[in-house]
Amino acid sequence: MSLDVAYSIEAQDYLDPDRAYDLYWSGAITDKKKFICPGSGCMAQVTCANLDTDIQDMKVVPHFKIYGDHSKECEISNKIPLNLHYEDGAPVKEERLSVDQSIVDVFELDRPESYYDEPRDNDSPKAYGVNKPKYAKKTRETKLRENGSVGTVYSVRSVVSRYIRYRKDGSIKFRRINILGKDINYSSIFKCIWEQDLDDLPKFPVIYYGWAFINRLPSGHGYQIKFKKKLKQGDDELTTTAMIADSTIKKYRIKKLMATRIERIYQKEMPTAFVFIYAQPEVNISRSDIKYANFNVKNLDMVDINYECPLPKEYNK
Repeated sequence: MSLDVAYSIEAQDYLDPDRAYDLYWSGAITDKKKFICPGSGCMAQVTCANLDTDIQDMKVVPHFKIYGDHSKECEISNKIPLNLHYEDGAPVKEERLSVDQSIVDVFELDRPESYYDEPRDNDSPKAYGVNKPKYAKKTRETKLRENGSVGTVYSVRSVVSRYIRYRKDGSIKFRRINILGKDINYSSIFKCIWEQDLDDLPKFPVIYYGWAFINRLPSGHGYQIKFKKKLKQGDDELTTTAMIADSTIKKYRIKKLMATRIERIYQKEMPTAFVFIYAQPEVNISRSDIKYANFNVKNLDMVDINYECPLPKEYNK
C-alpha cells in the first residue's frame, strides 16, 4: 500500500514524497526507513522507497510503502479520509481524486523560508511507540479550485515527475498547472528545443527541454549547458545555452543532488544530458557579433538535468 503523506521521525513533520526527497538531498533527513503511518494512533513503519537514489529514470519516483500492522482506528486501514490538520486548522488531505475531476497543481517559483525548517525540540519522538504530533507544521498552500484540490510543487523536477505520473495513471487530460495565477494544461507547458523561431514561441517562461552538452565555463567558475538543437530568429540559427555558476550550486540547499548529476555527466566521454529549464529565451550578441539564445537560470529549482530522457519516446529528440 502506498501513501501520499507520512510522518518523518527525523524532520518531525508530515511530508509528501517530493518534499522528503528534497530534505534527504539537502541533508535534513538521512534514513528512508524513519517514517510512520500518518493515521490516528498508528505506528506502522513506513519506508520512502527511492529516497536515497539519484534517480536516473523519473518513472521510478519516490513513494511511501507501509510495513507492519495499522492501529484499529487508523484511517488508512479503514479506507476513510485522514483525520489530520495543519496548525492553522486546514485539513491535510491525500491527493487521490477521481480522474473525472479537473485538478490543478500550483508551481511556486520560490520555496517558502520555512521549507527547510529544523525539527522542533519539544515533540521529538524518542522511539516509534511515542505518539505523533496531532498537527502538521504548516499549511501546504492547499486551496480548492473548481472540482479539484491544488498540490504545490517548487521545482521543474517535480513538475516533470508529476507529468509522468499523470500520463501513467490516465489523468493527464484533466490536469493543469497554475503558474503566477495562470492555469496551463500540463501537455502545453513543455516546449522542445529545435529549429523553432523565437517570434513564434510563448512570450512568457515555459519548460524548455532537449539534449545538451555539459561543459565547464572557460572561466572555470561554472558550467555551460549547450543544447544540441538550435532556436532560430528569422534566417539566423542561434546557439542555445544556459549557464550555471558554481556559486549558484553552492547556495542551493539540494546541491548534493544537482552537483552529483552535473559532475557525473561532465566526467563522461560524451558529456550529454537531457535538460529541462523553466525560462524564456533571450537573444544576446557576443563580442564577435554572434547571436545566442540564452536561458537565465533564476535558481536551480528552475532546471533539471537527467542522464537519460525520462519522457515518452516521442519527446526524445
